[in-house]
Amino acid sequence: MDIGGILDVGKEASIATPARYDGADRSSPEYRDTVDATVDLLETYRALVAPRDTGEPTATALPLDEVVEDLWRDWRALWSEATECLADLARDRDHVAGAKQYTESRLTRALLDAPLWRQAYAKPRGYPGDYLVMNYIYEGRPAGTSAFARLAHALAVKIGQFVVRRKEFVRAAIAGLAAAPDAPAELRIASLGCGPAREIVEYLAQDADCAGTLAFTLLDQDEAALRFAGRSIANAVARRRDAAQIRVAPRKVSVLRLLRDVSPADVLGQPDFIYSAGLFDYFSDRTCRRLTRRLYSALRPGGALLLGNMKAGTDMAWPLEFIADWSLTYRNAERVLSWADGLHGAEVQLRTEVTGYDYMLRVSKPG
Repeated sequence: MDIGGILDVGKEASIATPARYDGADRSSPEYRDTVDATVDLLETYRALVAPRDTGEPTATALPLDEVVEDLWRDWRALWSEATECLADLARDRDHVAGAKQYTESRLTRALLDAPLWRQAYAKPRGYPGDYLVMNYIYEGRPAGTSAFARLAHALAVKIGQFVVRRKEFVRAAIAGLAAAPDAPAELRIASLGCGPAREIVEYLAQDADCAGTLAFTLLDQDEAALRFAGRSIANAVARRRDAAQIRVAPRKVSVLRLLRDVSPADVLGQPDFIYSAGLFDYFSDRTCRRLTRRLYSALRPGGALLLGNMKAGTDMAWPLEFIADWSLTYRNAERVLSWADGLHGAEVQLRTEVTGYDYMLRVSKPG
């Protein structure tokens, strides 16, 4: 099932609150009942934690993290029900659109006090998965002005753990390249759609000194993301004994420019490793294949690409697409592997990160 893939993605980027449901009977009663049950669940937990905001004695009855775990168990059961209902609706675009409208008008509205849900849904930076959303998920710290907002925020963080695992997959790949006995004297690594570049920050904070030089190129269309990533990396570099061997070059470049106006080699040099963990989810198959070819051509001999994409057939479309209005293209293995079709001499490997929600495609160039 690829519910998310059949919905339009060219929506207004700054919708602040969901529209009211127009009453049209365009989704199944079973699905609407599941959404209503989820709203009722949230209201039950809202009442449960509300005394924490007034300091009443009952507010200390149970630690908030334990309440989060209780909510998570109840939420998962309703998430499964919603996914089953959506599978029955998937063949009818009108019913899918009606289900989405009903979800936003009822369930999304109930969650918007939570910073992570609000940031993803409102899209103040023009797209849902911005660097602030990523940071909320990576950090996992409490956020929100009320006990219920903090609870709902923690729920969103748990849903987003695939983002954390994907980041860890990339960090491990960087560490493996840097520690390899045949690593070049200057290892060049490029991040496409870098966001906060947390995988680089964590690698620099946790891993051993490098034998040679490390050169990172960060590409993003969001200047604020580049500034944040640059500061975070600089702080991590400053604590390392091999700080003089590490270089970072931010580049404000959109992917469209790499496809139309400039050669990736001109922007990136000839990297040993180019990765993009979450950018290809937003593109058509044709764009993904074309971009893969252009990135592959920019690699040094012996270099590799690592490209992520959300996996089709999972249950992630309900919280992302239907609740958070976070539109992605979910692909099966055949579609992801097709990006590497026709690349001369390429060695291709397809894996998933540990949650199973993301494919990670590695395309290696012969030396």
